Amino acid sequence: MKKSSNSFIVFSFVLFISCDQQQTKANNQTTHTLALIGDKTITVNDFIKRCEYVPRPVYCKGNSYIHKKIALNSLIAEKLLSLEFDKKNFSITKNQSLIIQGHKEQAMRHLMLKKFGYEKVKIDNDEIDYLTKLSKRKYDISYITIDKKYEDSIDGLSDNISLLGLTKELNISNNIIKRFISKDDDMISMVQQILFADNPDKDKVYGPFKVDKNKMLIFSIGGWTINPDITIKQKQDSWQKIENQYIEKKAKELYGRYVSQIMKGKTINYDLNKFDEFSDRLARIYLIEKEKKEAAIENKIWEIEEKNKVVSFNEVKQIENDFLLTHDGKDYTVLELLQLIKKHPLVFRRKNTNPELFKNELKYAIADLLRDMHITIRAYDLGLDKNINIINSKEKWEDHIKSTVMRKKFISILDTNNSEMGILNQNIDSLQSYYSHVIKIDTDKFEKIDLTRIDMNVMYSNQPYSKLEPDFPILTNDHVLDYGEKIIFND
Repeated sequence: MKKSSNSFIVFSFVLFISCDQQQTKANNQTTHTLALIGDKTITVNDFIKRCEYVPRPVYCKGNSYIHKKIALNSLIAEKLLSLEFDKKNFSITKNQSLIIQGHKEQAMRHLMLKKFGYEKVKIDNDEIDYLTKLSKRKYDISYITIDKKYEDSIDGLSDNISLLGLTKELNISNNIIKRFISKDDDMISMVQQILFADNPDKDKVYGPFKVDKNKMLIFSIGGWTINPDITIKQKQDSWQKIENQYIEKKAKELYGRYVSQIMKGKTINYDLNKFDEFSDRLARIYLIEKEKKEAAIENKIWEIEEKNKVVSFNEVKQIENDFLLTHDGKDYTVLELLQLIKKHPLVFRRKNTNPELFKNELKYAIADLLRDMHITIRAYDLGLDKNINIINSKEKWEDHIKSTVMRKKFISILDTNNSEMGILNQNIDSLQSYYSHVIKIDTDKFEKIDLTRIDMNVMYSNQPYSKLEPDFPILTNDHVLDYGEKIIFND
């Protein structure tokens, strides 16, 4: 069959990076061991993030000593169930293994961002000082919105034309709107850049900037007032906020250039006929209601039975052996792409994708998938899979999945005389006793930990796996620490 092609340049895509800042900072902290369960470690950081980055059950959601002990027992129980999983020679499924690998490789890409982005940033205090002063401005803005059809007409006008003169030249009746804009107000990114990152001029006309499909924005600056910080704390807070924004912006720029070098010359060539068919079939899966879509993204519907009335991948699998695309000298069938998607769920840049936009959004999602594949390959080449944070991340998700399997096995045994939590408590108590000789807890560190009482669910955006941490393990509500050895870890 002759391959019709459509070239898609990978390195030209906008790089979407959204690594959580708290995670980045956490990885920079020294690892302090809180508990050892055999060869498994729970650090102070692990404990705090598992308790604060996902909602805890009501019986341990506070900061009391009893609630903290229940939380610690729960996290230790997760490790014990993982040990028991291995002891009984159970095996994780292929899909579970791919999910674990996917989380690990996502953590590796975050480490790449840290190494080739954040760690490469050189702080310019003069620039931060200037940006901090800009952030205190409140601008007097005049603006109009025009149809996109006027874009070519604007190109031929004088750079010195006023906003009023512009409306006359274009013979449009738009009313010029005036408003005041501060840094924290909503505005399009280009306007934000001009007002609070560049050196804007009074009375100069800026634009046009795309607002939506058919509308464009043009504005000028009438002047500005300054709302200076008064107290030392206000000045420190403002500086820190701007410094963080500065570092993030520079890190993304540096990392974007690094990734562009990785992707240089790499293109995607589609078989257009087969891609259209593939897109149509895949759209039936992804263009479904929110709950079912989330299930699909987390790889839970790949082998689901039809009785559950969830759209399956069967229609896509019917064409799995068909050639779909060529990338970096390799031909990919539908099946080969699906294997990549199982490990790296597709991420659509537009959150509300509709049938009209799906085909184009799918191309971007595939491009981002292949970009991440190359970043991951480079990360392996650099040995980042041996990094302790990556090893711990893989272990964390692996233990979570293994413990979830064991939990289901425990509660599947019906006991009319006991509740689900009663059954779990009995089994966890037994495991605490059986493994007590390999459990060590630093109670001094533990007692110094403070937890927030606020429910949070911290998520990544624009990432294959959105959860920063696994769900809190619902395994025990027992607060008694009557097992293991109390120890002080000197780290």
